[in-house]
Amino acid sequence: MSDWTKETIKNHAKGLARISLIHMLAVALGWAAYPLILLILARYMTVDLPVAIYSVVASLVYAAMLISQGNEYGIMDSKPYNWARYKAKGFVLGAAVGVIVFLAELILIAIAERHFVIAHPNFDIANINSYIRMLLYIPFFWFYKLVWAGEEIIPRVTVLSALFPVGFISLFTGIGYLFGTAGVVVDFRPKKRKK
Repeated sequence: MSDWTKETIKNHAKGLARISLIHMLAVALGWAAYPLILLILARYMTVDLPVAIYSVVASLVYAAMLISQGNEYGIMDSKPYNWARYKAKGFVLGAAVGVIVFLAELILIAIAERHFVIAHPNFDIANINSYIRMLLYIPFFWFYKLVWAGEEIIPRVTVLSALFPVGFISLFTGIGYLFGTAGVVVDFRPKKRKK
């Protein structure tokens, strides 16, 4: 295998690892306020509305992190390194991570269908099943709340709707990468003021 091929594989693997880490950070951010929302607002309203509003914020932070990471790769690829560079690299890396997350979600859906449906003679408790399905997708709770027409408080992720993060991750990583290759630096860190 040539050095160029080895460097290309390493570069793509690092990109996949960093974008996967960003997804895990977004999942942690999505679940971070959940106990607080339950403690403060559970008496006054159902949990779905505050979680949906908070998840919009989590999605925006997630999108900013993806744009920033894609931008970093685009800036790095504009330098003369010895690996593959192409315009759709950010979209490809984002889609690859999205597919990995999608496959993991399919496993969670299968587990939820098999082991986490609790039935009672008078009613079904479907929220436990929906919580299991929502483990990896909590930053997108707002989206699933919009598209779910069921009566459950926690919307269910279906096999078809589980594809949403593939497009989300790919889009924002690709946009950031294109900015980076064009020489636009995206930096969300607060600027230090000169004295």
